[in-house]
Amino acid sequence: MTPLQKAKDLMDNGQYMPAITILQNLNGLSPKSENYRLLFMSDCWYRLKEYDWAIDIADKLLQKDEQNELASLIKYLSYCNLKDFDSALAEIIHFLSHNEADLYKVTLEELLTDIKDGFINDQDIISKIEGLALKNNVLK
Repeated sequence: MTPLQKAKDLMDNGQYMPAITILQNLNGLSPKSENYRLLFMSDCWYRLKEYDWAIDIADKLLQKDEQNELASLIKYLSYCNLKDFDSALAEIIHFLSHNEADLYKVTLEELLTDIKDGFINDQDIISKIEGLALKNNVLK
Protein backbone atom coordinates (compact mmCIF):
# COMPACT_ATOMS: atom_id res chain seq x y z
CA MET A 1 0.00 0.00 0.00
CA THR A 2 1.39 3.40 -0.96
CA PRO A 3 1.63 6.17 1.64
CA LEU A 4 -0.99 8.12 -0.33
CA GLN A 5 -3.41 5.16 -0.10
CA LYS A 6 -2.59 4.75 3.60
CA ALA A 7 -3.49 8.43 4.16
CA LYS A 8 -6.76 7.95 2.23
CA ASP A 9 -7.63 4.90 4.34
CA LEU A 10 -6.99 6.91 7.52
CA MET A 11 -9.23 9.70 6.17
CA ASP A 12 -11.97 7.20 5.38
CA ASN A 13 -11.78 6.11 9.04
CA GLY A 14 -11.99 9.68 10.35
CA GLN A 15 -8.34 9.76 11.40
CA TYR A 16 -7.53 13.11 9.85
CA MET A 17 -4.45 14.18 11.85
CA PRO A 18 -2.53 10.93 11.20
CA ALA A 19 -3.49 11.29 7.52
CA ILE A 20 -2.20 14.87 7.48
CA THR A 21 1.09 13.74 9.04
CA ILE A 22 1.60 11.24 6.22
CA LEU A 23 0.50 13.71 3.53
CA GLN A 24 2.80 16.48 4.78
CA ASN A 25 5.82 14.19 4.59
CA LEU A 26 5.24 12.96 1.04
CA ASN A 27 7.45 14.41 -1.67
CA GLY A 28 8.69 13.51 -5.12
CA LEU A 29 5.20 12.51 -6.25
CA SER A 30 3.98 12.50 -9.84
CA PRO A 31 1.87 15.56 -10.72
CA LYS A 32 -1.33 13.49 -10.50
CA SER A 33 -0.40 12.05 -7.09
CA GLU A 34 0.64 15.51 -5.87
CA ASN A 35 -2.81 16.81 -6.81
CA TYR A 36 -4.40 14.01 -4.80
CA ARG A 37 -2.08 14.76 -1.88
CA LEU A 38 -3.18 18.40 -1.84
CA LEU A 39 -6.86 17.50 -2.25
CA PHE A 40 -6.71 14.96 0.59
CA MET A 41 -4.88 17.41 2.84
CA SER A 42 -7.37 20.19 2.12
CA ASP A 43 -10.25 17.81 2.83
CA CYS A 44 -8.67 16.73 6.14
CA TRP A 45 -8.25 20.32 7.29
CA TYR A 46 -11.85 21.08 6.28
CA ARG A 47 -13.16 18.12 8.28
CA LEU A 48 -11.09 19.28 11.28
CA LYS A 49 -12.82 22.69 10.92
CA GLU A 50 -9.50 24.37 10.12
CA TYR A 51 -11.08 26.30 7.29
CA ASP A 52 -8.24 28.75 6.62
CA TRP A 53 -5.81 25.85 6.13
CA ALA A 54 -8.34 24.07 3.91
CA ILE A 55 -8.71 27.19 1.75
CA ASP A 56 -4.96 27.73 1.50
CA ILE A 57 -4.22 24.18 0.38
CA ALA A 58 -7.23 24.00 -1.97
CA ASP A 59 -5.98 27.23 -3.53
CA LYS A 60 -2.53 25.67 -4.10
CA LEU A 61 -4.21 22.77 -5.87
CA LEU A 62 -6.35 25.10 -7.99
CA GLN A 63 -3.20 26.93 -9.10
CA LYS A 64 -1.95 23.60 -10.51
CA ASP A 65 -5.33 22.26 -11.65
CA GLU A 66 -7.88 25.04 -12.17
CA GLN A 67 -10.54 22.50 -13.17
CA ASN A 68 -10.50 20.67 -9.83
CA GLU A 69 -14.09 21.15 -8.76
CA LEU A 70 -13.61 19.33 -5.44
CA ALA A 71 -10.88 21.79 -4.40
CA SER A 72 -13.10 24.70 -5.40
CA LEU A 73 -16.00 23.18 -3.46
CA ILE A 74 -13.82 22.82 -0.35
CA LYS A 75 -12.91 26.51 -0.66
CA TYR A 76 -16.56 27.48 -1.10
CA LEU A 77 -17.73 25.42 1.89
CA SER A 78 -14.85 26.68 4.02
CA TYR A 79 -15.73 30.29 3.25
CA CYS A 80 -19.36 29.53 4.13
CA ASN A 81 -18.32 28.04 7.47
CA LEU A 82 -16.23 31.15 8.13
CA LYS A 83 -19.37 33.22 7.31
CA ASP A 84 -17.41 34.90 4.50
CA PHE A 85 -20.26 34.67 2.03
CA ASP A 86 -18.81 37.23 -0.40
CA SER A 87 -15.67 35.11 -0.83
CA ALA A 88 -17.79 31.96 -1.11
CA LEU A 89 -19.85 33.50 -3.90
CA ALA A 90 -16.70 34.85 -5.57
CA GLU A 91 -15.22 31.33 -5.54
CA ILE A 92 -18.28 29.88 -7.26
CA ILE A 93 -18.35 32.63 -9.87
CA HIS A 94 -14.59 32.35 -10.51
CA PHE A 95 -14.69 28.56 -10.90
CA LEU A 96 -17.78 28.51 -13.08
CA SER A 97 -16.47 31.34 -15.25
CA HIS A 98 -13.65 29.03 -16.34
CA ASN A 99 -15.18 25.54 -16.04
CA GLU A 100 -18.40 23.64 -16.52
CA ALA A 101 -20.36 22.71 -13.43
CA ASP A 102 -20.98 19.26 -12.11
CA LEU A 103 -20.94 19.47 -8.33
CA TYR A 104 -21.96 23.14 -8.43
CA LYS A 105 -25.19 22.60 -10.38
CA VAL A 106 -27.23 22.30 -7.18
CA THR A 107 -25.50 25.40 -5.80
CA LEU A 108 -26.40 27.33 -8.95
CA GLU A 109 -30.02 26.23 -8.55
CA GLU A 110 -29.97 27.45 -4.94
CA LEU A 111 -28.47 30.79 -5.99
CA LEU A 112 -31.19 31.23 -8.60
CA THR A 113 -33.77 30.57 -5.87
CA ASP A 114 -32.05 33.15 -3.65
CA ILE A 115 -32.26 35.68 -6.49
CA LYS A 116 -35.96 34.88 -7.01
CA ASP A 117 -36.63 35.20 -3.27
CA GLY A 118 -34.84 38.56 -3.11
CA PHE A 119 -31.83 37.48 -1.04
CA ILE A 120 -29.34 38.51 -3.76
CA ASN A 121 -29.93 42.01 -5.09
CA ASP A 122 -26.64 43.14 -6.65
CA GLN A 123 -27.39 43.34 -10.39
CA ASP A 124 -23.80 42.56 -11.40
CA ILE A 125 -23.79 39.37 -9.31
CA ILE A 126 -27.27 38.42 -10.51
CA SER A 127 -26.15 38.83 -14.12
CA LYS A 128 -23.06 36.64 -13.55
CA ILE A 129 -25.06 33.92 -11.78
CA GLU A 130 -27.74 33.87 -14.48
CA GLY A 131 -25.08 33.73 -17.20
CA LEU A 132 -23.31 30.84 -15.49
CA ALA A 133 -26.62 29.04 -14.96
CA LEU A 134 -27.41 29.41 -18.66
CA LYS A 135 -23.91 28.21 -19.65
CA ASN A 136 -24.29 25.14 -17.42
CA ASN A 137 -27.87 24.31 -18.47
CA VAL A 138 -29.26 25.08 -15.03
CA LEU A 139 -31.85 27.71 -16.03
CA LYS A 140 -35.29 26.23 -16.33
